[in-house]
Amino acid sequence: MIFLVRRLLWLLMSVVSLLLLIVGIVFPIVPQVPFLLTFLYSLSKFSPRFHKWLLNTRVYRRLKGFMNNEKEKIGMKRLSKSRVKL
Repeated sequence: MIFLVRRLLWLLMSVVSLLLLIVGIVFPIVPQVPFLLTFLYSLSKFSPRFHKWLLNTRVYRRLKGFMNNEKEKIGMKRLSKSRVKL
């Protein structure tokens, strides 16, 4: 029961952030990036299938090395910076 309620709350949060993202696209004064990140995070918490797909995207795989270095407080090497092209 609690699992179902938690999933519904993640779904509700993803829908709200998607709507705010669309509002941010229509009205440029509203920031879009925080709502996009919130949407992706909440949708990945709601759906394990989407989470698996998100982890296998090309952008995530390229940035994975940077994120691992950031966790270890190493920083990003110059060669890695030149390789990351979004």
